[in-house]
Parts: sequence; C-alpha cells; structure tokens
Amino acid sequence: MAFQEPHRRSPRMFAAMLGLLAALAMAELLARIEGPVLCEEDANRLLQLDPEVGWSFLPETAVTLGDCNGAGWNAPVATNEHGLADQAWPLKPRPGEVRVLLLGNEVVDGLAVAREDRLSVRIAHLADAVRGARVSVINAAIPGYSTSENLRWLERRGRLFEPDVVLLALDPAAESARSASGSLSQAEWPEATEAFAPASGLLGISGLARRIAGGRRALAPSGVEVAQRSGRREGTDLPAMRSRVERLARVSRQMGASFAVIVAPGCPLVHMEADLCRELSGTAPCLDLENRFTSVQKMTDRPLELCLEGRARWGRDAHFLASHAVWDLLTEAGVWPDGVIRGHRL
Repeated sequence: MAFQEPHRRSPRMFAAMLGLLAALAMAELLARIEGPVLCEEDANRLLQLDPEVGWSFLPETAVTLGDCNGAGWNAPVATNEHGLADQAWPLKPRPGEVRVLLLGNEVVDGLAVAREDRLSVRIAHLADAVRGARVSVINAAIPGYSTSENLRWLERRGRLFEPDVVLLALDPAAESARSASGSLSQAEWPEATEAFAPASGLLGISGLARRIAGGRRALAPSGVEVAQRSGRREGTDLPAMRSRVERLARVSRQMGASFAVIVAPGCPLVHMEADLCRELSGTAPCLDLENRFTSVQKMTDRPLELCLEGRARWGRDAHFLASHAVWDLLTEAGVWPDGVIRGHRL
C-alpha cells in the first residue's frame, strides 16, 4: 500500500481563520474605542436631558467627531459615567492628587481637537508630577452652559469630586443670553427630539457593526438631541452675571476649593467692550484671554488656529495659549495648593 502524505490544508486553513478572527477582534476593539462617526455640527446629539442639572453628555458613549464638510479632521470623543466628556474619574481623589474642576461650555470643552490638545489635559500636563504633586483637571465643560448651569452643576454634581480648585471659563456670549432672573426654569430647558435608533439584534452589541451603520444609528437609545437655545440678547446683564459668579465662588470655598475665572472669548472672536474681569474685581482672580490671544496673533506671521472655522469651539492654538495663561494666573494669585510645581513640558 502506497504511503500517503498527511493532509496539510487543515492547519493552514485553521491558521488563516485564526488570523481573520484576530483581525476582526482588533477592528471591533478599535471601533468600540473610536465609536461611530458623528458630524461636528451634530455634536449636541451627544447630550441628554438630565432632571438634576438640566442636560449633560450621554454617559459612557464613544464617537469620532469629524468635519463632514470636506476639511477632513476628526477627533475621538468619549464620555464617562458622570456625563462628562472626559476619562473616568473616581469621586474620591487619589493620595497626593490636586484636583482642578474646569467649568464652561462648548468654547472650551475641546471636543473638536485631539484629547492631548484640550485645555483640561494641557493644564494637567504642565505640572511636574515627579518633583511635586500630580495635577488632575476634570473637564466639566458642557455645551450650552452659562454661569447659571455651571452653578447648578457645581452644587449638585461638582462637589462630589472634592476639587481643590474650581476654574470657571466665562463665555461672554453665553452670559448675554441670560436675563436677570438667573438660572433657566425647567420650562426653558432645551427641548428633546426623537431618540436615536440603535442597531438591532446581535449586531447591537458590535461596535464595528454600529460604526458601519453610521453615527446616528449607533448611539445609545436613550440619547436625545438638545436643540440650541434662541433669543440671545445684545449685551450682558453685568450685575446678574457678577451675582452668579459670586455664588460660584462662595459654593467653591464652602467645599474647601479655591476659585478663579478666565474670560474665554467665544468663536468667532469678537471684541467685548465690557471689562468683565474689572466687574469681578474682589470676587476671584480673573484673566481675560482676549488680549492674550490678540497679542500673540500679532507677534506671529503664521495664522493661529484660535477658532475652528465656522464653529463655536476653540482650535488647538487657543487651548495651548490658554493652558499657559491659566497656570500663570493660578500661580500669581496663589491659588495652587502647596506641592504643585510647574514642569517644562509644552
């Protein structure tokens, strides 16, 4: 009887199948990390109505935010369990950790830039954690917020994080939309539209399938679109704004945190006649970033990405300049707790 060679196709096919499964698993992992693609102009679809604070981000959601108008940029965005566009944060600070809580809105939330370029991350990276304390900056900036919503969020959610410093990014344009009555009533909160339609069946648990299906079909079924508020007024009710900032400062100090303010010029950059830092004199250390932005812009020949074209959000250069200005403000005003040392990282 003739000798027969062992069949060699089965091991090869088995190895090929293993390789295919590994590739699919890697694609699935990346899809879950990056999430479906969502156009930047639809970024408020990442928000949900929240009976406690008005509205917040959909918790534990991942998307890739991009420009669908041909510019070609994209930025992964992930939200944590607390409804913030940030990494997961335990409520209790870690030993030796100095915590900064950044309050603001879409101007400073950093959703349209890489995570490492965000104001919150850049401030944290300026600290020398080897020679001094580790600085963590919690990004609590939520689109559509003014000092009214920032105050409500700080009172009901922010204090749970036990911050050492509360930093308010004050958007003059958002303040101009506020009446002297202060916080929006529930009847004035943004209206919710239809919920997202999730992928169905077993494919509903697949990040890759959801990504292929498209951005709006991939988000959580509880997600709702929060419509933009209308009726912005010209000018700012300065006494009402000052009153709200004073309350923010008082609440911060009651929880054992220092408080500081940066005036964050909105996009497109528009010169403000009112000197808001002068209005807040005696309330908190304050820095108006408009002068910092315009002076640096005059000193360089290259165009700076201070604002994303046609968008209400800062570009990466604005986040970079603001991070250094914030560090200087907190240092000069003696706001940093003992043990915080600046490093040399840009």
